[in-house]
Amino acid sequence: MINGINHITISVRNIDSAFLFYKDILKLKPVMKSSRSAYFLAGKIWLALDQQEKYIASENYSHICFNIPKRQYKYFITKIKKNRITEWQKNKTEGDSIYILDDSGNKLEIHFSTLKERIKYGKKHFGNDVEWYM
Repeated sequence: MINGINHITISVRNIDSAFLFYKDILKLKPVMKSSRSAYFLAGKIWLALDQQEKYIASENYSHICFNIPKRQYKYFITKIKKNRITEWQKNKTEGDSIYILDDSGNKLEIHFSTLKERIKYGKKHFGNDVEWYM
């Protein structure tokens, strides 16, 4: 029986530049770095970076969403713009989000809403063809 997320692995083009992005821009806590991989903590979630020989960023909506405290969101947006980080889409959901690419083209989202808030919003706005379990 699955009881949570063990870790998330993201493929990257270059481990050195990816390491700096996740450490210095996203401020994740580094755990380990080797010549081909690195581990970080995002809160209690283990994030692994793995350098790929033939890296190709996919053309889909798959992404990882990191939580950020609401009081730090505006500061973070300023930092993203200052560092000229690429946005891959504009926010279309409840709550404030920014959708950015890391230096390997992996899709990330920075968001500060909760699942409880998303459910409340969804029940009001998603229409009648949604089946809710909570």
